[in-house]
Amino acid sequence: MSGNWPRKIEGLKRLIGEVGSLWPSPSTKLSGYAEDGPYHCEDCIYLRKDASGGPVVAFDGTGRCSQAVMLVDPQVRHDSEGKAIVNIQHGCCEFVEPPKEKS
Repeated sequence: MSGNWPRKIEGLKRLIGEVGSLWPSPSTKLSGYAEDGPYHCEDCIYLRKDASGGPVVAFDGTGRCSQAVMLVDPQVRHDSEGKAIVNIQHGCCEFVEPPKEKS
């Protein structure tokens, strides 16, 4: 899902304002981030990875996400650089994007 993220985010905010939350509870209203679903951030291209392709794990065991909606979701914790703080094994948002398979 690429494209004009600022425009998509504004449209999503308007829609949520008109119809309410789109994602099931306990997900966040904007990005749909939760830590109880079947998917996990470890499978997403937006999770910060090291040179070998493994997740960069912070001292507290969390990872960092750079997905545009996650970066502006006020219900998601953010680090000092503005990256979303995620649970690598149990967290996921509605904008998860798995890596493309190599052909």
